[in-house]
Amino acid sequence: MKIDIYKSTKNGDKYLSVPSGTDVTTLQLPENTDQDILSLSPFKTELELDPSKPRIALDQEDVKAQIDDRGYAIHGATVKIEIKSP
Repeated sequence: MKIDIYKSTKNGDKYLSVPSGTDVTTLQLPENTDQDILSLSPFKTELELDPSKPRIALDQEDVKAQIDDRGYAIHGATVKIEIKSP
């Protein structure tokens, strides 16, 4: 499955993914959807989901399951790097 990923313009740790080519302006999101997800910017397009090839900060199986269930996936991603001296 190929997906397009959109990043929240209000919170850079929140994302919405849809099957590639989906017009996100036509999605029927629930009324209680996180307001940060309602303001989006394209992040990646035509990304092939392939659980045999792990991706940093993307749970591909969860995203696919959400898309299969409701046509979109709302997910987060936070990458933290800590450098400690001995």
